[in-house]
Amino acid sequence: MIAGAAMIIAAMGVAYSIMANSPEGISGQDLFPSPESMFDNVSDQETIDSGNAYSFSYTANTAQVPLMWGLHIIDYQQDDSVAISISNIFGDKFGSFTENDPIFIKSFTVQKADTYNFNVQNNGKSPITVKMMFTENPEKSKALTDPNSPFVKNIIPLATAGFLLIIGIVVIVSGIILSVVDWKRGKNQSRYI
Repeated sequence: MIAGAAMIIAAMGVAYSIMANSPEGISGQDLFPSPESMFDNVSDQETIDSGNAYSFSYTANTAQVPLMWGLHIIDYQQDDSVAISISNIFGDKFGSFTENDPIFIKSFTVQKADTYNFNVQNNGKSPITVKMMFTENPEKSKALTDPNSPFVKNIIPLATAGFLLIIGIVVIVSGIILSVVDWKRGKNQSRYI
């Protein structure tokens, strides 16, 4: 139980240190980085009217590496829907996706250095404003390896604090259960002596 309490205190200390280092009047957007901060290349905002499509292009410089890409609907509303199809300049297809969420992230392995087209069709009833995001070889991405990135400064310590909190609660509950069982076992044994 003491170890569980120590883990909970450590989790609260980590969370407090993140909050203490944040600027005054912190909001959710300041604490949690935008999805764009996880990518190395982000397109300009584009507005796509209902029923229309817009094509984003990305030139991969390296072959046989993963290309992580994402779509962020900035002004998302409940009935928004997009269809995304990926091809190269030769017409080879690399996948089609239909999505109803504000943020959509996928990846595929780039077979050769090439230009890839991401055709985004608005299937919703109203215009949407979107950004496309790209990162080649995400394991070596600046967003994930830069020690000053919002992801490394906020998300990883908060995930660690959450993990410590959960483990601490499990340890305390287990300790309480074992203490009660041990107390009852000791009480039952004393009756027979």
